[in-house]
Amino acid sequence: MKLKNLTIGQKVLIVFSIVVILATLSFIHLLQKTYNSALVNQGRSISQEILIFRKWAAGFGGLWTMNKYSPDTGYLMEVESDSGVVKAFNSEETLGNLSNLHFYLHNPALATRELSKLSNVEYGWSFKVVSDRYMAKESKPDSWEKKAISVIKKELPSGKDEFWSWDGDKFRFAKAIKVKRACLKCHGTQSEIDPTLYKAMVAKYGEEAVRRATGYKEGDLRGIISVTILPPGVLSTALNFIDFWNIGALILAFLIFWYFAKREIITPIERLTKAAHDISLGKLDIDLGVRGMKEEEVKDEITKLAIAIDRLRASIQIAMDRLRKKR
Repeated sequence: MKLKNLTIGQKVLIVFSIVVILATLSFIHLLQKTYNSALVNQGRSISQEILIFRKWAAGFGGLWTMNKYSPDTGYLMEVESDSGVVKAFNSEETLGNLSNLHFYLHNPALATRELSKLSNVEYGWSFKVVSDRYMAKESKPDSWEKKAISVIKKELPSGKDEFWSWDGDKFRFAKAIKVKRACLKCHGTQSEIDPTLYKAMVAKYGEEAVRRATGYKEGDLRGIISVTILPPGVLSTALNFIDFWNIGALILAFLIFWYFAKREIITPIERLTKAAHDISLGKLDIDLGVRGMKEEEVKDEITKLAIAIDRLRASIQIAMDRLRKKR
């Protein structure tokens, strides 16, 4: 369809529709960027909290739980005692005695794994520690995590230690784990690891796995914290922001635009078109409503056009009067 076959009103509606569509697409793009930024901040916050927890746990040699552990995760070492004396902090007073004690050691990796299971149940997101030199099978990276490790390894010298992207309907965030001094207790060279602890790791993970996951130096990339978030889609998030006031404001904006276009553009052009048509048929006694106005005193282009057409009408009328007199 050619534009010349459309009325001014139809053209205005088409332009308005295009503007609304482009504005909507721009809004969705802005919402997507804001949404991604919020998810990145959430992933960054989660990973930083886990790093702090792991640093704390490693600094104290791991976590010991009394008489209880998670069967599917297990533990690294166990300490048994028939009895134990109970004392309060900063006190030598004996508060009581405990019998048949069992303490289970959870290194930072095991503790992190158990926290991840709890967070997945409670909050709908999960995290885990993975490495290309993994010790436990659960720490073996998937395809996305392999890519994240590869990217972080390349960009780590420049100071960038994060990677994120969408993986289907999941938002995934990776944070580098650098080897600290406390990490060498489990992941340093064999001479740096306590022999008892080394034997316990071999018993749990196997000789090959322990060799693969040890031999690090301080500052090396140990692996990544991989955070997986299952957020609602952008569209559903946008719909949550739309209410009666949003729809009402959009309708009001359209009505204001249409009123202005109709009053200031469409109706004046229709009037000028009819006037030009009448003038072409010799009807010169028409009033365009601009008599007495000077073109240099107005800025509205349509009003200037009306003044010019009225001047043309007057010129034609003068010419017709002179022609009649000559006859």
